[in-house]
Amino acid sequence: MGDRTAAAAGICRVGFFMDMIAGHVTNYHNLRRASRAAPNLAADWHEIAYYKAGGDIERVRENLLPFVPSYFSGVLRGALEMRRSLRDYTSYDALFTNASVAVFFCRQFRRVPTMIDFDSTPLQIDRMQAYGSSADPAPVAHLKWRLSRNMMHSATVLQAWSRWARQSAIDEYGVAPEKIIVNPPGIDLGFWKPDRADKGATSPFRILFVGGDFRRKGGELLLEWYRGQVPARCELHIVTREDVRATEGVFIYRGINPNSDELIGLYRKCDLFVLPSLGECFGIATVEAMGAGLPVIASDVGGTADIIDQGRNGFIVAGGSTADLGGAIERIMGDARLKEDMAVQSRAIAEERFDLHRNAATTFEYLRRIARRRESASEPMHVPRAPAA
Repeated sequence: MGDRTAAAAGICRVGFFMDMIAGHVTNYHNLRRASRAAPNLAADWHEIAYYKAGGDIERVRENLLPFVPSYFSGVLRGALEMRRSLRDYTSYDALFTNASVAVFFCRQFRRVPTMIDFDSTPLQIDRMQAYGSSADPAPVAHLKWRLSRNMMHSATVLQAWSRWARQSAIDEYGVAPEKIIVNPPGIDLGFWKPDRADKGATSPFRILFVGGDFRRKGGELLLEWYRGQVPARCELHIVTREDVRATEGVFIYRGINPNSDELIGLYRKCDLFVLPSLGECFGIATVEAMGAGLPVIASDVGGTADIIDQGRNGFIVAGGSTADLGGAIERIMGDARLKEDMAVQSRAIAEERFDLHRNAATTFEYLRRIARRRESASEPMHVPRAPAA
């Protein structure tokens, strides 16, 4: 009865099946908050975790099969959670998922209009050595490719976070270009805003790094550059979950929650954000820094080119190059006018491209649109062209 009442009222019921890993957690919380104000949308949220402390799967692996990599038990955990969450999937008008285990549920996606959200394709991840995965044997690699391709083709529409991710889906998985929109995750610009207070000319220049996976995010490169600096000249402020040692001029922060007052305050008191990742799909932390009005420096990996306009609000540097990284930092540190101009442009670009409520509204509108086409979900989904470079 409730479903019929919702349909009669023009309410679109959407099941969201969300990965609880890395930056996807922040995006999940942001999107969920934005959905509360979305008109005619009834959202059910399902969290897909890949580890459960004390769970049966985890205890079997740890106690009886310790030689089995945790990756496999994680996939099993995620697949079972996804299966459980999809139990009543036909009650929804549309589905939305970014879960990596979604590759096992193409049948459901063919029956109910589905949006697949992704920041990268598996082939792109496999090419990034920084993620630590060794090359799969040919049969395994082909199986992964087929599963991912089937998932993409079973969905009604794909939402890529960047042009980089979109192009891989087209070139390497054969997805029709008109089936993919480019719509990056947004941030709440009411939370993430600049601190216009004068920090004082005598204050040390403060450089901020935010990355849970310190080494993959290029933290070692940043420390290597800093070791050649005079500590009184600048400070490093590092937010990470890894065991990094604080030294003179290096401040370490752990246990800080996304969107927390503590994290936002840290962004607002710093002068420059640096994320020299060796492997990255889409740096949400960089977008947050832009919202906070900071110049940004990031490496040329993943979708960085959709975030930073080279020379306008920061610099894109060669991944793994301490020299390039140091040169970019020195340019901004040594030119107060450039720093201020880039700070202003960072905020402007964040407002243009990464407004949570506007980007989320685009997502929700496409979900309503594909829901209205439920009886003809196999027809091509015509979507806007990707934005020009």
